[in-house]
Amino acid sequence: MPRQANVMIRMRDMNRLQEWDEFSALVRKHIEENTIPQYGDAPDDVISKWSKAECIKPIEKYVGRYGRYTRPDQASNDLKKIAHYACMAFFKK
Repeated sequence: MPRQANVMIRMRDMNRLQEWDEFSALVRKHIEENTIPQYGDAPDDVISKWSKAECIKPIEKYVGRYGRYTRPDQASNDLKKIAHYACMAFFKK
């Protein structure tokens, strides 16, 4: 019986992993199509010089304005931006 419970947990985790794979593909597309063309890429972009704390500030901005939009796609774009800034903060020393 415990073995069966373990299988159930793994199946549930796979759903979260599938969600993450889909979301990260959307974030990647956003970075490729919007961020890099507009701001450049590491190590030559401005953010490469930012600290971890400076990467957190835009996350706070996007979280703070969540739900108050004029464009219909802005909520999903902001969530992608939050993920990207979180990734950059994660890799800062």
